[in-house]
Amino acid sequence: MLDCQAFYEVLQSRGVDFYAGVPDSLLKDFCAYVTDHTPPERNVITANEGSAVALASGYYLGTGKPGVVYMQNSGLGNTVNPLTSLADVKVYGIPMLLVVGWRGEPGKKDEPQHVTMGVVTTGVLDAIGVPWEVLPDEQDAAAAAVERA
Repeated sequence: MLDCQAFYEVLQSRGVDFYAGVPDSLLKDFCAYVTDHTPPERNVITANEGSAVALASGYYLGTGKPGVVYMQNSGLGNTVNPLTSLADVKVYGIPMLLVVGWRGEPGKKDEPQHVTMGVVTTGVLDAIGVPWEVLPDEQDAAAAAVERA
């Protein structure tokens, strides 16, 4: 399991201090850590995932600092428009880190309502040109993944 404190500290050390998203059961420990250690104006729980992308975009445009958007993979569909028409490298080129809880991940038992989205998650990200990787549990590897992002 990912060490939430260490992951948060890696993000902070890279200048990341803004979070927005829709809490997810798979990310509950990370979301709780962010809530407990981030001022409320820098951790905004949004009505939907697209709004979180928009807030992170605005934060970047105002500060020059990327934000983190957290969500369950079922919310990826809500992010397609703002990611492709606002944040895309061909538009404003707004960097942000998406932390996505992967329900229905192939090869892992989950509830039936998560299976289809679990299968198409990586394809959705590929289709809209969002580079991705599975965040490893090992802290050094997770820090390296953040560095690549």
